[in-house]
Amino acid sequence: MLKLNESNKGYLLVFFTGVLWGTIGLFVSEMAKAGSSPELTSFLRMALGLVIMLVIICFQHGLKSLMLDAKTFAVCIIIGVLCNGIYNIFNSLSVINNGVAVASVLMYTAPVFTALAARLLFKERITRRKIFALILNIIGCVLVVTGGNFVDFNLNLRGILYGIGAGFCFGMSAIAGKAAASHAKPVVIAAWSYFFAALFILIFAKPDFSILNFKILWIGFLFAVIPTAMAYILYYPGLARVKSAARVPVVASIEPVTAALIGLLIYNESLGIANFAGIAIVIISIMI
Repeated sequence: MLKLNESNKGYLLVFFTGVLWGTIGLFVSEMAKAGSSPELTSFLRMALGLVIMLVIICFQHGLKSLMLDAKTFAVCIIIGVLCNGIYNIFNSLSVINNGVAVASVLMYTAPVFTALAARLLFKERITRRKIFALILNIIGCVLVVTGGNFVDFNLNLRGILYGIGAGFCFGMSAIAGKAAASHAKPVVIAAWSYFFAALFILIFAKPDFSILNFKILWIGFLFAVIPTAMAYILYYPGLARVKSAARVPVVASIEPVTAALIGLLIYNESLGIANFAGIAIVIISIMI
């Protein structure tokens, strides 16, 4: 039987996190069909995720575990505001200005930002192997999302900047998460980050609660459980184990592969040769 060291166990947890994140589009789509807005969807994901984490904390660790040292608490604020709150807003604005495909492609600039930040903050080496894996990963993600069709791209400078901003915010989640993961319980990090994310979205995005109905609330609850609470319960222990933060977004890039397969199996979306080539390239980049 194959034995994994702690670091590889961490990457495996990040991989399964990426699989869970791959279901995000499914929940967003179903909530939109139920009448939800992007702002309300984002808020419910974070707010209901917070409630779930608080319940787990009460039963497993007690509310005293919410007490953190100043440094870890500050990192939780960064994760909540930057990596969840601002990320959600930037990504939504990127979709509005340039469409889903372009927004998705720009979001997968995240591994580049993570690699640069890991070099500056954790002194991780940017090796030729990492660069090769990053390039392959970006190419694979682009092919998975676009199927090689760039004709219908409607590029808007403001949308491009929002998309790159979303990629930066997503990329920083691995850096901030790794900084906090070894100093606090995963559920506590998640709870505080969800709190600050929900607060940020409530203040700046101003979700419209008048459109809330039972179906939106039910799907929102499942959204908060599967690609939110369950995902981050795996993600933070994974970050605590990994040796290289720069590799995390590449391993988590199984997300668009999962999303593409969900589109094929549930929504009967067609995948061409370029899409499948992209899936293969993403998997190869993860292995590298």
